[in-house]
Amino acid sequence: MNRKRRIRYSEFVSRPTPPAVAVVEQPAAEEIVEQRAARVSTPIDLARALAAARRQDDVRAAVIVVESEPYLRMRDRIRARSGIAELLMFRVGTELLAVELLAVDEVIDLPVIHYVPEMPPAMLGVVNVRGSLTPVYTPQQVLGVPLAQRDAVLIFRSGHSRVGVLIDDVEDALTLDLRDLRDAPAMNNGSDVVLGVVRHAGALVAIVDADALIAACQTAVLVETA
Repeated sequence: MNRKRRIRYSEFVSRPTPPAVAVVEQPAAEEIVEQRAARVSTPIDLARALAAARRQDDVRAAVIVVESEPYLRMRDRIRARSGIAELLMFRVGTELLAVELLAVDEVIDLPVIHYVPEMPPAMLGVVNVRGSLTPVYTPQQVLGVPLAQRDAVLIFRSGHSRVGVLIDDVEDALTLDLRDLRDAPAMNNGSDVVLGVVRHAGALVAIVDADALIAACQTAVLVETA
């Protein structure tokens, strides 16, 4: 008789997750009816297309200069206040945030999350993305903002594996001239996750360092509230 063995977090992180092969499956007609209403968001492929179109129409000359130079990390470009950045905007609670498009592998609707023993405090569990187990973290403690809808997951590439961060929803793509960026206010936990802020369509958007966000989520300690 076969018995199922429980996977512990220590075993899960000890072996790299093989890169998942993207497979697009068309749902059956009866499945479409059962699906919940689509989120008001921009899929990652469309976001990249929008950013490319805006790059050509609005900042063609500036982008040509940037693309001819060696690639610099987002943090370094922001320090220099030089160049153009393509960002993906998302929402956590009432706050708008954005990360560099190149840092995001994909965005998915929140699937079933499976608990794993010995998880770090801010880890919610793992999700199955096309046969690949991906850990998902909550950014609430790091950003100091509570989640509301919890409808989507940003999937980032971290070394040889992938890491998910739970968000409320994806908003749009944004092409930003880094000269327009303002300094970020100091965060209570002393984190350097937020690199700066910018006004977009009348709203304030916080620009987030993807690597710093993942690292902070992995080491965050959740605070229990009464």
